[in-house]
Amino acid sequence: MENFVPETIAEAERYMSKELTAYEGTEPYIFVSYSHRDTMQVCRVMKIIEREKFRFWYDDTMEIGEDFREELRTRIENCSAFLLFISENSMGSKYCGMEIITAFKFNKKIYPVYLTDDVVIPAPLKMILENVQHVKGSVNSDLEKYTKKLVSGLPVETMRSLQVEDGVLVACKDGSTELTIPEDVTVIGRAAFKNCEKLEQLHIGEQVRSIEREACRGCKSLKSLHLPSGLKKVGESAFRDCISMTSMSTDNDDLELGERTFENCASLSEIHLADGISELYGGVFNSCKSLVNIKLPAKLNILGESSFADCSSLQSIDIPTPVTKLDDMVFSGCLSLQSVSLKDKITKIGKYAFKDCKSLENIFIPRSVQNIGAGAFRGCAALEEIVVDPHNRYFKSLNGILFNKNKSELVCYPAKLAANHFSVPDSVAVISAWAFCETSALETIEIPDSVTEIGEGAFYGCSSLKNIELPESVVRIDDTAFHGCTSLQYAIVPDSVKEFGWGIFSGCDNLTIICSDSSAVAKYCDVKNIPHRKKF
Repeated sequence: MENFVPETIAEAERYMSKELTAYEGTEPYIFVSYSHRDTMQVCRVMKIIEREKFRFWYDDTMEIGEDFREELRTRIENCSAFLLFISENSMGSKYCGMEIITAFKFNKKIYPVYLTDDVVIPAPLKMILENVQHVKGSVNSDLEKYTKKLVSGLPVETMRSLQVEDGVLVACKDGSTELTIPEDVTVIGRAAFKNCEKLEQLHIGEQVRSIEREACRGCKSLKSLHLPSGLKKVGESAFRDCISMTSMSTDNDDLELGERTFENCASLSEIHLADGISELYGGVFNSCKSLVNIKLPAKLNILGESSFADCSSLQSIDIPTPVTKLDDMVFSGCLSLQSVSLKDKITKIGKYAFKDCKSLENIFIPRSVQNIGAGAFRGCAALEEIVVDPHNRYFKSLNGILFNKNKSELVCYPAKLAANHFSVPDSVAVISAWAFCETSALETIEIPDSVTEIGEGAFYGCSSLKNIELPESVVRIDDTAFHGCTSLQYAIVPDSVKEFGWGIFSGCDNLTIICSDSSAVAKYCDVKNIPHRKKF
């Protein structure tokens, strides 16, 4: 019937009633208003609309009887769009006229389809239709071109199109709130459901093996998700930005979740992962801001970069025994994180792993840890103590302060320590990046002549620090080392310093540098417009 062209009104009506089934469900649909005398022309347009998988309802009864039936009123009230075929016949039909007035009453968007170019619209209807946007021309001019423009403007929520090619669901134009993946689909293709903003429930069957990258990204109304045991792989950003999703669960122990799979699922509060999952890739749950608690898979061994970054409601985390490393920024921005349990197989804590975990008060470093990245505890404003297992061969703690094993490097001074003065041990050669970052109580720090390098952001945001004297042993001050030390009045910087990072004293508005006139330090101050003078 694809190429069928009706030759009589009776043939057209038989075709429409048999092939163009009026939609009877509760999903969004289009109400079709037309004169039955125009059925032949209307049928040609509706065949194309049906081909494009729109849901529509039309009255297939003849215009008889005096009453405007209640069913028509209800159908118009519940429709999402009103498709009006304009002709001399429809404009002269009292039934079409009542349908138009009813659509106007219920504030429905009207989509006019002109069957001829020179239709005279009666005065009572002209007020309603004169400002309604429509496709220029008429069906008679170029049916395919005209209808293509019409279709492009119809509301997407009235479509019911899932495009499947060789077992791959490649595209969705369906505006439904609930969908079930067809039984012949084994792969949900790249971006297949991307930005399907009406979709609330997606039922994925056991036959689906793979969900490709960005498959459901931006499905803003998707509320929950179950990934069945047959599913092997979920691609990068597959459910990213599904901001209404509150729960997700998985069944397959071998499931591979790609990077950023659930990033920015801001309402996601319940996560149930199969115990056999061994790796969580980078950013997989980044910015899931409603997540309070999660039980990580028992066989997990790697937590990828930023996998739980900016989960601002996460309160505690128990790292499973098999985990060997925490990648960079894994819990960065977890503002509510109070408790972290690290087991004795972990060897690496990555760069910025716990950055800005502002509720974290203490942490225990197991004996197995061999590497702690720069700024691992940067911005942990409530941190009072870091305790290291005494059997650890690479790190140690002294009075809650973290050093490398031989104390040649001061790694982290907990920001919440109450002392207003601290003397750096004379074994220290390097004050690590972000070591004293945002330590609010310290007013003075004594630095011994064993120190050669002040690391990046080492004293960043030490808002109470009043003065600092660097010994002659220091040769390098790295980027933003004293940035935001708002109370810093003077800093004695020796001639030995030859290397300067960027923004070292940015935000130190009350600062005067004490240095030799001819030194590299004085030249640096001149370039940066920092006040400086000789030492008395």
